[in-house]
Amino acid sequence: MQIIPTSRNAFDRVAPGFSFDGTALETPCTCADKGTGCAQGIPGGHCPAGLGPKCASGTMTNVRAEGGGGQPCLWWSQGCSIGCDFCLTDPRHPDNNGSIRTTPITGNPPHADKAGFRKSYCDNASTTAVLPKEYWTMNVHAIPGAVNDSYQFNPWRAPGTAPVIDPCGQAGGKFIQTPMGGDSVFKTVIVDNKTYQMGDMGSKVLPATPEAEMTTWSAGSTPRVAWGMRYNHGGGYQYRLCPAEKMPCTEEDFQKIPLDFVRDSHAIMWNNGSLYPIKGKFVDDSVCPVVPKGSTWARNPIPRIHTDNIGMAFVGDCLTTHGIFPASDNYCSPVKKDCQQFPTPCPELEGATPENPMGDWYKSNGVNESDVPDHNTHEGACSGDWTLGMISDEVVIPKDIAPGKYVLSWRWDCEETAQVWQNCADVNIVASTK
Repeated sequence: MQIIPTSRNAFDRVAPGFSFDGTALETPCTCADKGTGCAQGIPGGHCPAGLGPKCASGTMTNVRAEGGGGQPCLWWSQGCSIGCDFCLTDPRHPDNNGSIRTTPITGNPPHADKAGFRKSYCDNASTTAVLPKEYWTMNVHAIPGAVNDSYQFNPWRAPGTAPVIDPCGQAGGKFIQTPMGGDSVFKTVIVDNKTYQMGDMGSKVLPATPEAEMTTWSAGSTPRVAWGMRYNHGGGYQYRLCPAEKMPCTEEDFQKIPLDFVRDSHAIMWNNGSLYPIKGKFVDDSVCPVVPKGSTWARNPIPRIHTDNIGMAFVGDCLTTHGIFPASDNYCSPVKKDCQQFPTPCPELEGATPENPMGDWYKSNGVNESDVPDHNTHEGACSGDWTLGMISDEVVIPKDIAPGKYVLSWRWDCEETAQVWQNCADVNIVASTK
């Protein structure tokens, strides 16, 4: 989800039920910080009512909660394969005959529960996977194109070529009538007497940000942006602009103004707003063909931690081991070195060494510099389903862009699943004073 600037998708952060910090909350209540400070390695007794700044950052500043409250992490497209014209959730897909799909969307064995696993959702796709292996985020031991190259049809493997059902995301990632695995959920909310529900199209229903709250950028400037994940599916991302007067903008409209990155400004932004610079990996036409042509994508730097490697080129000891580590946890494998997909970007915070580049489970969360255990044991300081911080960049606003109001689209092309996450935010761009 896009966090800086705050997206239209976070409009319901003011709605009842989304400003409570408790335990065992349903996913729609956990976009900002999983709903409990315990997930951040901070004892539950430190969690006050409300979004609880201390819970996610260890300080009274909680950038993730400020921009990530509500359900912004639940707007996305599913069943979207590279080179296809439509996602399988889209009524326009040939298989759906203009109707909302009511039959299940699955992958292929041995992980039929994962959309896109060894499966493309169209015939005669316009492209195959083109991303060089050094930019992969998942299953990095596979030979490209082999049977166990299980994610080869998913969006990140040909950046920008997968379709979306809406450029600002679909609430819940599908229509409620469409059976699909995973946490495809969205709570119906009423804000300003208007009802928003699962299946809504973001570009058509999300309210614009009031002008008084709108972020202002200057032409030719390099403002800092940030996004955070709730579930990590690898892949990479891009930011684009469309004139607000065109809303509802289409995906093609946003592709006309892609924003470049300031490549030496790539960083982790902890939830308290402080920065931890890291080296980024960027994909442009010099690496492989991308859409839009001439644009730049950034690789997600946070390594995914699998619960098992079944169907991957390397399985190792990463097998389903529910309840083994710890006994109270029914989710994760104890073997981080085999389950983690690539080395951590913050080795000193995860206890990583040249001999153990994946790091350890229990290390500092990067904020309070302590060794308080992270009770959500399938994430580390900078790995897994990571909510301890955000991924931050400076983007380049074109010098010759016309002043006015724009909508900023953040697009995250996943690699583990046939999914594309998207949020939209309002910005006001003024003429440069330089």
